[in-house]
Amino acid sequence: MRSETTTGLSKVEVIRIDERKLGEAAVEYVPAECEFRIFVNDKVETALHCAPHRIKSLVVGWLVGEGIIERENEFVAIDTDLDRLVIKVTVSDKAADALAVRALTGPVGKLADPYFARRVGTETELAPEQVVELAQRFKKLFLSLKSNERMCYLAAFAQNGEIHSYGEGFHRINAMYRALGELVLAGVAPEGRIALTNFGLTKQMTLRLARAGVCMAICAAPPSSAAIELANEYYLCVVSTAIGGQLTVYSAPWRVI
Repeated sequence: MRSETTTGLSKVEVIRIDERKLGEAAVEYVPAECEFRIFVNDKVETALHCAPHRIKSLVVGWLVGEGIIERENEFVAIDTDLDRLVIKVTVSDKAADALAVRALTGPVGKLADPYFARRVGTETELAPEQVVELAQRFKKLFLSLKSNERMCYLAAFAQNGEIHSYGEGFHRINAMYRALGELVLAGVAPEGRIALTNFGLTKQMTLRLARAGVCMAICAAPPSSAAIELANEYYLCVVSTAIGGQLTVYSAPWRVI
């Protein structure tokens, strides 16, 4: 079967089989996945599996989620070679050195995850109806996206009832990275923001939100047990809206009053 790649999606030939067990040829769009090699200041090499669109926000979000940068001015430049699937990133020397240390001390092919201080207090609180309203705004955002942007997973960041950035992807972590990257590239710090996702959180996703200083995550599915334990440690409130209008609060319950 052949495929033809467009921005973020590939057009493929498929066989659709109906209830009578009769098949016919059809065309469908699926996410286009590539493995990009990333070089940071020529010191650290890693890889990201993603669709070849909105690469800049994806990489900046990855840097934020890894705790390497916090502000837009720590990110200098990005050079993307789509033919060779290579991304060269330039960040501040301080940020590059921090990443290099983690690469040296971690297992082969994996960055070390050192302890980091909690970045939020207990001040931010939302009433249950505010949580529901944000979840509804997030759903409307997803439904308003163009078909070529409406991939499997969507993440966004909000404050004071307003959604400031979003990111989509066929990997949950990529959607989160893109949303983080769009936020930081707009000059907005993620600290104290509210994350919204149409998926549940794993421990690794929760770790990256905590590193960025996020105080709450409103999700469409439950988190893992390890995610809940980590979220409580970092005062990150995780709320699920999975069952109708019911809210389930998994961590830092004082944030939902």
